[in-house]
Amino acid sequence: MNGPWAYNGICQGGAGSYRLEVDCIGYNFTALPPILGQYTVRQDLPVGQAGTVACFGPNWSSAGWGVGGRIIRL
Repeated sequence: MNGPWAYNGICQGGAGSYRLEVDCIGYNFTALPPILGQYTVRQDLPVGQAGTVACFGPNWSSAGWGVGGRIIRL
């Protein structure tokens, strides 16, 4: 976890892709229907590229407190 609101990660070794996920508690108005409570932010990346997923969206469209994060090889 990168502070209480984001997760940094990287997956190494071989070709393919991986997914960064962070579980948040807060609100997400970009989801349909809007979420008030727990939600998960995901980002798929190629292996070898670092990434960050955060509970905060552009223009405060989402905001929350990170409660867990993970890296999943796809």
